[in-house]
Amino acid sequence: MIIFHLTDWFGSDVAEDIFSGLIDIQTTVRESFGWDYQSDLLSANLLAESLDNENPYDVDIWSPNNRAVVLDRLKEKLLAAPKVVVVGAAVDEVDFIDFNFDNNVIIAADGSIGGIPKSANIACVVTDFDGNPHLDDAAKSGALFIAHAHGDNITNWQNCLNKWQALEHPPELILTHQITESIDGMYNFGGFTDGDRAVCLAIGLGVPKENISLIGFSTTKIGKWSGQTNPVRKLEKLAWMLRVLQMIGLDEQVDSSVSEAP
Repeated sequence: MIIFHLTDWFGSDVAEDIFSGLIDIQTTVRESFGWDYQSDLLSANLLAESLDNENPYDVDIWSPNNRAVVLDRLKEKLLAAPKVVVVGAAVDEVDFIDFNFDNNVIIAADGSIGGIPKSANIACVVTDFDGNPHLDDAAKSGALFIAHAHGDNITNWQNCLNKWQALEHPPELILTHQITESIDGMYNFGGFTDGDRAVCLAIGLGVPKENISLIGFSTTKIGKWSGQTNPVRKLEKLAWMLRVLQMIGLDEQVDSSVSEAP
């Protein structure tokens, strides 16, 4: 198992069996959808290898050592925050009415970054690279990306890195994967969708679940900030998201109501 990624290095109040479950569910999901493990492995290895030097893509902040420093800094930021708010793709403008922008830090799930006010304190964006054009806008603004590799996003992450390396100030990166092997310079915090992986990231870095709030999480509505996808398949993925959040104990913050027809 790769629990050492979570318990030995990061530490947390969450039981080891929950950590194990957050990893194991990735295999269950992969088998449920009929996805190929080797494709996930290939994507992860390619991403790691492409950034495994001191000046990858001519961007020194993407080197393994500098990415480790960025991870330490992110951990400190999340642990110091009174509240960590994870924002999902179903977020709406009304969700930020009366929002406390001074005492909350935000983890954005992929394209949801496009629905978050500019005044918010963004800690990072958890992405599997299908949230454009919002990801490119965030990159230009200096966001930190938790960059995830899986079997069918090789072209997407290659395209994004090629674009972002040309920016005057390329964004910082932390690399994640969803395989059972360990890869130097990459992490597996568990979970499946960008939204629940964002929660797993916070938990893995030691944020107590009581300090985590969810905005824009739904099992019945495909958010407008979600990447283009098959609607039926997307709802199936959201059901898996709920299972991950149930394991952590935050499922009550997910909207499972069905909207009435107009």
